[in-house]
Amino acid sequence: MGNEAKEIIVVAHCLMNKPSRILGFNAPILDLTSANVRCKNIIQLPCPEMIYFGINRREITKDQLDHPNYRRFCRELFKPFADMIEQFADVGMRIKIIGVPKSPSCGAEVTTIGGEGGCVTDFKHEHIAGAGVFFEEIEEELVRRSVLIELEDLK
Repeated sequence: MGNEAKEIIVVAHCLMNKPSRILGFNAPILDLTSANVRCKNIIQLPCPEMIYFGINRREITKDQLDHPNYRRFCRELFKPFADMIEQFADVGMRIKIIGVPKSPSCGAEVTTIGGEGGCVTDFKHEHIAGAGVFFEEIEEELVRRSVLIELEDLK
């Protein structure tokens, strides 16, 4: 097996499909031709926010998503992917998970907090170190299964 066959890159959904993002969100797109990604094995995760809230959703922060029902939804959504990733890890493949910087669900290193409830015209929030809700659930599940992973936001 060549080096490229020994690594699985797991990516947040909108890093490959920009239309799934909320309008106006300008995070980077994964460059499938870059030397870091080319010839690698890629697993694209589903977008929990689009599935849960729909395509016409509004901006939201991690603390607004951090409730038991959304966490349970994220865990269930990830289970078949966890099964697949665990099998790849069991045969010695390195697992690298790439998140979306500042995402309340899919941030690996930086997420958002704040946001007022109710009707507001100017959505105020701040960026903090830490993972989003979906990525916290992903990490917890893979740690529970003893799967070693690397987590990072797309730079």
